[in-house]
Amino acid sequence: MPLSIIETPYHSLKQGGLPEGCKGCVKGEKLVLFVTGVCPATCFFCPISEEKKNKDVMYANEQELAGTPEEHMALVIDEAKAHKATGAGITGGDPLARLERTCKYIRALKREFGKEFHIHLYTPLILVNDITMAKLYEAGLDEIRFHPSLQSEKFWPRMAIARKYNWKIGIEIPIFPDKVEETKRLIDFAAKEKVTEFLNLNELEISERTIEEFEKRNYKTKRSDSYAIEGSKDAALAIMRHAQQYAMPVHFCTTVLKDRVQMGNRIIRRAENTALPFDEVDGEGLLTRGAVYFDHLPGFAYNKRLKSLTKEQRAEDVDKLLRVLAWLTAQGMPSDAGVIDAHRLRVLLSAEALRELAPDMKKRFPAAKPAVVTEYPTSDSFIVELEKL
Repeated sequence: MPLSIIETPYHSLKQGGLPEGCKGCVKGEKLVLFVTGVCPATCFFCPISEEKKNKDVMYANEQELAGTPEEHMALVIDEAKAHKATGAGITGGDPLARLERTCKYIRALKREFGKEFHIHLYTPLILVNDITMAKLYEAGLDEIRFHPSLQSEKFWPRMAIARKYNWKIGIEIPIFPDKVEETKRLIDFAAKEKVTEFLNLNELEISERTIEEFEKRNYKTKRSDSYAIEGSKDAALAIMRHAQQYAMPVHFCTTVLKDRVQMGNRIIRRAENTALPFDEVDGEGLLTRGAVYFDHLPGFAYNKRLKSLTKEQRAEDVDKLLRVLAWLTAQGMPSDAGVIDAHRLRVLLSAEALRELAPDMKKRFPAAKPAVVTEYPTSDSFIVELEKL
């Protein structure tokens, strides 16, 4: 009996079961570990930002990893704990471009959270060979997802190398509305050579960095408020129907799933785990809280200064915050009702308490900048709304 195309609760389409990596991802349970922006491929549609593209940087979810390798590792583990991750998706760039680093993190995450902590990884085929596949498998990788080029079949046979190992193998590609026949040819190859157990199709989307390249090729977005490319979903449906002859499980991942469902669920999980006792938490996981800054309120200048601070300067700022916290306690606020956020260099307390104390605080500390903020519970504390007090 042929597989049927059905709509999932996550605003995506599937035929057959979801891959294990997707099951955790759609629920927001997976840590996104960006191990490097370096990549040997030159895909014009690559959506990663200018801050990451072809740069050897690392991120755990939204948090850029700075400091020593040991500090990087600690931040990754802390971030996984902060949103109660049950697994990780390792991405880039190409994680194989920094293979030893990638394997080190796979081993560390398995050691910290156990064998059941599911890890999948995305890679184009350029660096796939017997050595890279063996090292990833030995490190403990559970699932590998290949990103073959539709422009050339040169590297397609390399997918067969992964069959030597007992892990799940998939193909994951964006869907171009004008590349349906090329995509069908890839599916025919994968089915004939038995190199994949599932197929993931991503709705093609534009990014700020790729606007010009997409315009050159006459791709248009579905709506003015959408990053999804017109015709990508219709092309995906045609490709899914083509894959039915091979009884191939297929998942079509929409931009709504990635941007709203996956991210939204991860935000809610993180809020449940990291919200402070005085925070007001809404249904989307956003936190409303009082925050006391010095000299500048959050913005470009503030974020730039945070990155440029030396350890000595940061220690001086923390000392200022300690004095504010001591003053708040002297005003009758319980000692555990406010905390120092050393990462963002601010004092956090309830919005209600700060509204009441702000006038006297500004008299006592002229450089203080009190505000009520509504922000994401992520490591970058992205602010949605700010009210100066």
